[in-house]
Amino acid sequence: MSRFFTSGLIAIVLLTWPAIGFAGERSVTLTVERMVCSACAYSVKKALESVAGVKRATVSIADKTAVVIYDDTQADASVLAAASAKAGFPAAVKR
Repeated sequence: MSRFFTSGLIAIVLLTWPAIGFAGERSVTLTVERMVCSACAYSVKKALESVAGVKRATVSIADKTAVVIYDDTQADASVLAAASAKAGFPAAVKR
């Protein structure tokens, strides 16, 4: 292989590597109704974490919100809101 070709491949790998590692990762904040206690927040957290592609869910009773980090190739905000609603806590994307 020539030096030019080898250095060109290395440059391509180095330029695209960060994008490959984080492609598809998204964050969404949901407004979650009916949460009044820590057991409610726990139920919402578990419901969100059960969705394929969810990496982390953080739920706040005080703010009545859930922040979810997920892979957008496996889930989307509507699926996350539906999972919360199915657990008894209707949710909507916070604007």
